[in-house]
Amino acid sequence: MEKNYLIKDVLELVDYLKLFNKDAFEDFDYQLPTNYCFVFNLDNDKIVVIPNNFSGLGLLIENQKTLDLFIKNEKFPIENPEQDLYDLEISKIKNIPNEINYYQLHLNLILNFKFTELNKEVISIYLKKIIGRTIKKLTTDKDIVALIIVIGEVLRREINGKWVIEKWFGTYNPKFKPRILNMNSELIFIDDLVWSTIKWKVSDIEEILRVREGIALKERNKHHPSQILES
Repeated sequence: MEKNYLIKDVLELVDYLKLFNKDAFEDFDYQLPTNYCFVFNLDNDKIVVIPNNFSGLGLLIENQKTLDLFIKNEKFPIENPEQDLYDLEISKIKNIPNEINYYQLHLNLILNFKFTELNKEVISIYLKKIIGRTIKKLTTDKDIVALIIVIGEVLRREINGKWVIEKWFGTYNPKFKPRILNMNSELIFIDDLVWSTIKWKVSDIEEILRVREGIALKERNKHHPSQILES
């Protein structure tokens, strides 16, 4: 696509809007329903897009067609500044069923194991080791994602569930959070369960694996659309 946009500091865009007698905090035309960015339509047919926190970087877009394309593709040419673990592992999270082995190999590598099976005993060892590394401030975002996926896979097998990704938006672009869908079409927030055990240093894997109920997929889809990754 032809580059019909400029990435600019928000403060520059605020000053630019003044040339069109627009106050950045009051004269926006609308907010995008996904990332809640503020959109300003200008008299010269250009469009200014500013993130809803009014900080960092924004866009000066040449025309409506270009903005429409960004919106349609759900991809703005600015990375989410927060860049959490869901941003960094986005391509693999969108393909979880085919990445289980990849993430187990990652844990084996960083933890110096050679496990080939994936079961309750193995993930319990992984969990204890990651908690220990977290205390020493050695744990990376990728390590956390790997732990979420391998623990989630064991839970999924036990309940005959399915992998689901739930769409969330960062400052500009979407990210996807891994969930497990149970037989009652309820979402189990496996990522939150793993996060909480690490945060509170709870190394009992049963605290996670005993969870069987969640939030109804149909209800959750009203706020964060989900995609089932398995047939």
